[in-house]
Amino acid sequence: MRVRPGASSDAYTPMLPRQLVRPAPEALRANAASAAPWLGLTGVPAGFADGIDADSGGSVTSVSAGAGLTGGSITASGTLSVDTTLIQSRISNNCPLGQYLRQVNADGTVVCTADANSGGTVTSIATGAGLTGGPISASGSIAIAAGGVGLAQINTNEVQARVSNGCALGTYLRGINADGTVLCSELPGVARITTLDNPANDVGNDASLAIGLDGLPVISYADVSAGVLKVAKCANSACTGAATISVVDDPVNEVGYFSSLAIPADGLPVISYIDGSVGKLKVAKCSNAACSGVATISLVDAATTVGQAAIAIGHDDLPVIAYYESTASTLKVAKCSNAACSGAVTLTTVDANPPGDAIDIAIGDDGRPVISYLDDAGGGLLKVAKCANAACTGAAVVTTVDSNPAIILTTSIAIGSDGRPLVSYHDGVPGSLKVAHCANTSCTGAATITTVDGPATHSGNYSSIGIGSDGLPVISYNDLNVGAIKVARCANAGCTGAATITTLDESLPLVASRSSLAIGRDGLPVIGYRGDFIGTLVVAKCGTLSCR
Repeated sequence: MRVRPGASSDAYTPMLPRQLVRPAPEALRANAASAAPWLGLTGVPAGFADGIDADSGGSVTSVSAGAGLTGGSITASGTLSVDTTLIQSRISNNCPLGQYLRQVNADGTVVCTADANSGGTVTSIATGAGLTGGPISASGSIAIAAGGVGLAQINTNEVQARVSNGCALGTYLRGINADGTVLCSELPGVARITTLDNPANDVGNDASLAIGLDGLPVISYADVSAGVLKVAKCANSACTGAATISVVDDPVNEVGYFSSLAIPADGLPVISYIDGSVGKLKVAKCSNAACSGVATISLVDAATTVGQAAIAIGHDDLPVIAYYESTASTLKVAKCSNAACSGAVTLTTVDANPPGDAIDIAIGDDGRPVISYLDDAGGGLLKVAKCANAACTGAAVVTTVDSNPAIILTTSIAIGSDGRPLVSYHDGVPGSLKVAHCANTSCTGAATITTVDGPATHSGNYSSIGIGSDGLPVISYNDLNVGAIKVARCANAGCTGAATITTLDESLPLVASRSSLAIGRDGLPVIGYRGDFIGTLVVAKCGTLSCR
């Protein structure tokens, strides 16, 4: 048998070896079919055209990742993985002791948090309202913030409010209220009255008392019979026992009238007074605290005749003196240039209207002098002048505080705990002690005027006002009806309302000179005054704040 392909015109090729052709067909396997080339074959299926049998049981040609899997599609090689956004990965760790499993992440890791109830460590504390000190991440402290707890946060029926104040010197703590305020009562005590100087001479006139830097009272006064200026230095704070008595100025002239004593920062007293024979203003600067040595005596404003004077120590530690110049009938101020007032003095006319012998001076909290005085020309007006500066040069602010009374003899001025001046004075028409509380530090505007004692007692002559350790004004004065020294302790800083009135010394047949009050280091008033008709120097130390 011979064959040739298709429409070929080539010679036939015999099919060798020769095969038997049977009447019935049968399949015969070619011995070389397994190695027969694809070339030249017709009717080859499309999947076999590339010469690779890939469709008859071979590898998968493409795999796509379905739901829950990621990584496809794969056509040759690759990796399929679990999609952890849909299927939880195997949990790979756990929580240590003291922590609890709070969260399992998609990748199988876990989130742990300290168990506050199983001995775990707090890692951070932040502070809320009312606390201070945080945040704390390792170590530290937390405290109640300033103002974090107030009355609004506590029940005072169960919790004691903070104690807000204390008791003044001379009082004791009697109780504490639920709201933190305290109850105070005066320490029981009896006033001690001591005669310091009682010679045959008439002494004790125009006494002026101050507390030395050592806490011991010092008193300047006039020995009228001898015509000399004296100073008594007490032996103790109560002024009991023998005092040191010294003659400070003893010229031919008669001196010592209207003495006024102050203590500067060096502790050496400085005294202004009048040389009565010639009517001149003098200043004595002591050489020691007792004024027992030789004092420096200086003449101030030698060209004029002077009436009453009063001295104070300015914030610059230099003396400033308010006085009545009788030559021109004016109120003047002398500002010293040194501690002894021995150098040049600045003289200023403060008020040209004639003042009476009722002058006193204090230094305001701003360092500017404030002067109380009587205007005789106005028919008995109480005036206050506030200086424009520490030397009182320039125009002072002059205010009429009370135009009704017939004020006689003296006024006394002090700076209250509120910084506003208080003036004690005698209203001579009904005969009563009054106090004017200025409306401001310059005493302009309407002052609050209070009758403290009288008029039935005809009280208020020769008053002296001071501010107690508790901020309440205390006033010593005369009761002319019985010839007694009295003390009034005001009920408040403005001296309004009912004052506590105490009769301190009523053994006197006549009180004809001013008293002088100061507050001791223990908070108790000390008062110097002329003792009786004969004339003695007496000092009274109060046993309580109100001298009861």
